[in-house]
Amino acid sequence: MDHIQRHLLMALDAARMSIWDSRLSDGKVIDSTVNWDRPGASLLGLSVGDRAQPFSTFLQFVFPDDRDTLLSTMQQAVDDGTGYEVEYRVVWEDQSLHWLAAKAHVFSDEDGKPVSTLGIVWDITARKQAEHSSARVREMAAATLRSIGEGVITTDEHGKTNYLNRIAEQLTGWGNDDARGIDIGTTLHLVDEASGAASEHVALQCLRLHQTIDVSTQNQLVTRDGRRISVEESASPIWADDGELMGAVVVFRDVSHERKLAKQLSWNASHDTLTGLINRREFEVQIANALHSAKQDNHVHALLYMDLDQFKIVNDTCGHSAGDLLLQLLSKMLQTQMRDSDILARLGGDELGVLLPHCPPDQAALIADGLRQSVKNFRFVWDDHTFELGASIGVVEINHNSKSMTELLIAADQACYLAKERGRNRVHVYQESDLRLARRQGEMLWVSRLNEAFERHYFRLYAQPIVGLGAHVDVHDEVLIRIQPAKGDLILPGAFIPAAERYDMMTAIDRWVIRAVCHHVRSVRESLSEEQAYIADRQPMPAQYSVNLSGTSLGDEGLHDYIVEQFVEHDIAPEQICFEITETAVIANLLKAQDFMAGLKALGCRFSLDDFGSGLSSFAYLKALPVDFLKIDGVFIRDIAHNAINRAMVKAINEVGHVMGISVVAEYVEDEPTLEVVRELGLDYAQGYAVGSLRPLTVGD
Repeated sequence: MDHIQRHLLMALDAARMSIWDSRLSDGKVIDSTVNWDRPGASLLGLSVGDRAQPFSTFLQFVFPDDRDTLLSTMQQAVDDGTGYEVEYRVVWEDQSLHWLAAKAHVFSDEDGKPVSTLGIVWDITARKQAEHSSARVREMAAATLRSIGEGVITTDEHGKTNYLNRIAEQLTGWGNDDARGIDIGTTLHLVDEASGAASEHVALQCLRLHQTIDVSTQNQLVTRDGRRISVEESASPIWADDGELMGAVVVFRDVSHERKLAKQLSWNASHDTLTGLINRREFEVQIANALHSAKQDNHVHALLYMDLDQFKIVNDTCGHSAGDLLLQLLSKMLQTQMRDSDILARLGGDELGVLLPHCPPDQAALIADGLRQSVKNFRFVWDDHTFELGASIGVVEINHNSKSMTELLIAADQACYLAKERGRNRVHVYQESDLRLARRQGEMLWVSRLNEAFERHYFRLYAQPIVGLGAHVDVHDEVLIRIQPAKGDLILPGAFIPAAERYDMMTAIDRWVIRAVCHHVRSVRESLSEEQAYIADRQPMPAQYSVNLSGTSLGDEGLHDYIVEQFVEHDIAPEQICFEITETAVIANLLKAQDFMAGLKALGCRFSLDDFGSGLSSFAYLKALPVDFLKIDGVFIRDIAHNAINRAMVKAINEVGHVMGISVVAEYVEDEPTLEVVRELGLDYAQGYAVGSLRPLTVGD
């Protein structure tokens, strides 16, 4: 071996390359013989040493999928008298797979006939594995960008668009190819949601400051076709390995639904969803502002407190749907009678408030009387009923001597009360002496009326059905109390229950109701024929009656024993009685409520948690109470057919209730659309005029 050959072999060895050559037979590669140098055989997993192989034998080492391509490439090079470069896989005896690369030249005889090939071959397995790994990483990254639910756009260091993922294409309206090279401010056109103005683009700000720009929550995306989509976007710089800034990546997402929901929640927090008027909370803010203005700048304003006379008759005669429509129509009518600066609010069921900025008392009284007259002239028609209404209005001045927002509201309320007491449908301007007089008259009046109701047996019970939906077929009624005086209209609980609670008469009323219900249950049982009694005894669930208990009664130490006494005296199965307790009453008397409920549950009584959802910690308290039924607060049910937020709240309460094994009741189901949504959401029971009206119960004295 001469000097040049030694250097060549050393160079090949350093490069981990080997020489291979072949002797062609009649120009056919398949019939040739392959010669390997000593280290070359190891590329096939063979022991080191010079080897000569028929090409067909060598081909058996080649991965089956590569054989035809390798043979055709080499044969074509021989036929052309040129050379070839190939990459192929070989399988060793241990079944491991290896990549080889080869380069070779074709040599011909004097007649131009190809007789041999000579070239080099080397192992490229590591490189192929690295390439495969890198390609997989790139493909996974690309797939991730394509599949994530947020828009992604990358730019170069000048803010020119490089790439949009699938979501970015859909949101912006720009295709990836169309957008490449265009300014990011064009492909991702952002403007302020409130003003419509464009500020420095988040990507350009990122490139200028060389830092991540946090999420912006105030922008809208103007799409390629001019639509506007509320978005949140952020941007981060893209750095090269050497620390050079290569561009920016912007991540953005459609938050239209979230912002709409947030606006709706914000609006709901300050407005009455039925009438669209501001609610009591927001009205109190406006009064506080007016009071501040009066004290700081010596301005004079007026506050009106308005109670709609005869409104409860509409509700009781025609149902809550009629009452709701009446409130909506009246609200719109009253707004047309007021100045632009005046503020109308709904403070409660049939109570409205009006703030008259910069209005002296005399003018306020005139405005109040104009509003009263407008209500008096208003006619409400429902089916074949026509109603004439009235309004009792209290007026109070807001000036620099006014003490607080709370006292202003109390004064206006008392002035309204006096307007009602002096004949209704009138305006009363508050005087300092009114508060003491109204309080004293109110106490004497309601204590007297309630005592008279006990003495003269004016209390009446009505039942409203709680109707099972789906698989629930049991008979269930809620018992409601009224007062029917010898003369005059039926008095609803909203009128006398607050007074009874204030003057410690609720426990006596609750006990009267419990005894009366037990008497009714016994009367119904005794009136049945033998056949009817036989059928009733075999019902899977006896008729149930829901009796409301006040928060005061939860603290009555003797109420448990009283209930047991009534069960024994009237031979009542405890399973027939369900006690309804409001969520707020339970929370206010949690420990006593738990003990009280546990004792009666042990007897077989059931419990229903009324007005559920009105408290802020409903679900947390629910876990601590042995509740059988949840009655969702009517404020969430009334407009559930049109209010997505209320529907979502009801759905959540229903799902939590079912997970806990509690049946869920929808109150105030007043029409078919509401009933349809309640069924669709899978609630267990419905209560309201859409499924059953009130009926009187027969009770003993």
